[in-house]
Amino acid sequence: MEAMAVIGPVISVGSKIAQAGGQRDVGRAQQASYEQQAQQAELKGRSEAIAYKQQGSEALQRLNETLAAIVARAGAGGVDPTSGSAQTVAMYAMSQGATEAAIAEDNQALALGEATQQAGIYRSAGRTAQLSANVSAAASLGEAAYMAGKLA
Repeated sequence: MEAMAVIGPVISVGSKIAQAGGQRDVGRAQQASYEQQAQQAELKGRSEAIAYKQQGSEALQRLNETLAAIVARAGAGGVDPTSGSAQTVAMYAMSQGATEAAIAEDNQALALGEATQQAGIYRSAGRTAQLSANVSAAASLGEAAYMAGKLA
């Protein structure tokens, strides 16, 4: 009968040890999940940055086409394209095109910065999850040691 009385606490100690291992595994899995989210955030940021870079390139291409059209129309009309109203229109087109390209460049930098920040948040959450799981596992092992001490 005395052997039966010992089996229950021994099983409890064994289950606490197994619980500690499970808690650590959960922490590792959570950290891996957060790392994947961080990598996804970085990838999304790079993708958005590429799109903004393309927008800036397209703005400059449109500017080039506009300037070419201004010069061609001025030349066809017998007007000097580097002076007067042709020059005024060209200067306006350049300011608008440059502004659009600069905004696209700023958006590119913001997308990368936001992605880096979000990835950092996910990685921090992963470290916290792993630390929390380790603390819980240590507490379970402490309980197991306490139970084992009561058995002796």
